[in-house]
Amino acid sequence: MPAFPTYARVLLDGYAVQQASALKRTEMDAGPPKQRLERSRQMTERQVTVQLRSRADYTAFMAWFRDTIHRGADWFDWTDPETLATVQARIKAGELQRQPMNPALTLWHVSFTLESWDA
Repeated sequence: MPAFPTYARVLLDGYAVQQASALKRTEMDAGPPKQRLERSRQMTERQVTVQLRSRADYTAFMAWFRDTIHRGADWFDWTDPETLATVQARIKAGELQRQPMNPALTLWHVSFTLESWDA
């Protein structure tokens, strides 16, 4: 399984985690809604921005995205910064937002949504 590039530094700014519910909730005509466990695993989405600190890192990241994980279609090993556990993740819908941070195009911020299964 390919691994997320170590040179891509995850930034705290914009990092967010959203976990899908594992419950089925049914509204009732009277009384509180009923809830029950429906899934044993939950999909977690993480809004991530990484910093690439050189033109070589940017080029390597784009090649990794294009060739190694096939534009986001494939899963890869990623270290969750909260738990430090390695999880299998993929880039949701293969969508990247790339933003140069200087005129020389040597510093880039790349944003995307990671999705992974949590137990």
